[in-house]
Amino acid sequence: MQTRGVAPAFLATGLYFRGVRAEASQVTMLRQALDRWLSGLRLAEVGGQDVLLASYEALANAVEHAYVATDGDGTVDLEANYSPQDRCVEIVVTDHGHWRESDTPAAGNSRGHGLALIRNLAADTDLAVNPDGTQVAMRWQLP
Repeated sequence: MQTRGVAPAFLATGLYFRGVRAEASQVTMLRQALDRWLSGLRLAEVGGQDVLLASYEALANAVEHAYVATDGDGTVDLEANYSPQDRCVEIVVTDHGHWRESDTPAAGNSRGHGLALIRNLAADTDLAVNPDGTQVAMRWQLP
């Protein structure tokens, strides 16, 4: 797993990446790391796909909406925590940019549903927008 100068922390109950470049290839790598982490916890069969899809959508939104395409300096953070006692998974995606509309024009109604998708997949979602960026916190209570 290569992330251009970013050192991930991988723990049994948590996965942490800080300062990952906000690029499609890098968030794909984060999705793959999250998938491996969920599989290692044996959570893939009990809601792991919802966690993975919502998390990837939040990461993709950060790439597409937080930074100007020519900026090149944007980063995202991914934090994943699992509490075995509570059987609760929490994923937090943070960017350090400012909201902007997509450079890709909407094709009919096929775009603009990312936050609705995240809210429908997660049991609980918090969205915090401030001058330093946006943070999406998603939680799942597993059976």
